Amino acid sequence: MFGRLLFGVAASVAGSLGHSLGMTLQKRAHLRLEGQGGSNKRHGAWRDKEWQFGFGLYLVSSTVPPTIALSILPVFVAAPLAAVGLVANAVFAKYILASSFARTDALGTLLVSVGSCCVAVFGAIDEPLLSLNELLLLYRRPAYVVFFALYSALVLTLVATELYWRRRYVRLSDCMRAQDTLSSVGVFTDTPRVALHQVSTLRWTSASRGTFAEHAPLLSPASSSDSSSGYSSVTEQLSPEPVSCIQTGTLPTSTEAVDCMYRRHFSEANEALLSHEVKTSRGEQVARYISGLLSAVLSGLLCSQTLLLAKSGIGLLLLTVQGDMQLKDPLALAIALGLAMTALSNLYYIQRALRLCSTLTVVPLSYCSSSLSALMSSLVYFDQVRLMNAMQISMISVGIVLLAAGVGLLSSKADDQDGPLHLPSEPTDS
Repeated sequence: MFGRLLFGVAASVAGSLGHSLGMTLQKRAHLRLEGQGGSNKRHGAWRDKEWQFGFGLYLVSSTVPPTIALSILPVFVAAPLAAVGLVANAVFAKYILASSFARTDALGTLLVSVGSCCVAVFGAIDEPLLSLNELLLLYRRPAYVVFFALYSALVLTLVATELYWRRRYVRLSDCMRAQDTLSSVGVFTDTPRVALHQVSTLRWTSASRGTFAEHAPLLSPASSSDSSSGYSSVTEQLSPEPVSCIQTGTLPTSTEAVDCMYRRHFSEANEALLSHEVKTSRGEQVARYISGLLSAVLSGLLCSQTLLLAKSGIGLLLLTVQGDMQLKDPLALAIALGLAMTALSNLYYIQRALRLCSTLTVVPLSYCSSSLSALMSSLVYFDQVRLMNAMQISMISVGIVLLAAGVGLLSSKADDQDGPLHLPSEPTDS
């Protein structure tokens, strides 16, 4: 008996550790490919060996060990052991991904772990095996129909919102790349320009010392004075001595004077472009972070439905093994198709969340949404609300508050790789 329990505990802990390690390896593969860019990024992460290993470890750890643990251990023992994965996730993020682990991260992880244990332990109710006819009766209950409609509306709303922020992130990212390309070759969209028809009014004559005098000035004296004062206020510290090209009517001949003139001309354009670049970059970071958070929430919501359908499917298989055939009805096929769709959707959104956000945020947020939605779905689907006493409801409420507080702390800090933009200081002339 003791050996059986020890095997169940080992399976649960191994599953939690493998689950967290697999997600961490996938995240590291995403970061490496994103840093490389080019063809490696376009080919996708699925060709990367590290990502393949992490994904396989994630799949195996999410299916085999939990099944063994739940078949041996009661829920109030398996639930705290599953929360070990949250602590392991924080450790792996610090030592494998080199992520900063602040006090808020530690406190948030602790709150999520305790809250999930409260929800799992006090929300666990024994469930009998149900036949297809009994499942069909549960599906047709008005309470479940209303709950499923609201749940579906919530999921679709989150999908649409995530799609909006995804497109916004892609658009801002493309805009930033285009601006980087333009700035790298010295092209500025806000550079002041001179009308071509004004050039014909210029007449330059040669002077005795190789300089040129302007007989028809390009700017009026008033505008020249205003422009000169405006530019000189910006570039006062850039040149050791001012050069009044427009006022003297001569073109400078020395290299230092030409450099001063061009710096004066482009100073305002550079400043406008720089402020626009900072604004766009921060907007891109916000769009990326929100898209990642929504993907993590969607992953948890879909995961709970996967567990619910898997629980129903396993019950049908057990009844079939016991001699009561349950697999000939179309409802069994619908359950299998629903299970496949929700499982694939869960994998898609968890991969997207890992690519956009840190595992310190993705894993607890997905775990929180999965635990809460699984509890609500199970209570409504199996009509178990009436079986709960006041003590259970109170402890579940405490667990929900702890989960919300923990996720709030973990989500309050942006990712290290997507943190605020730090611009280098403007180099000064010696």
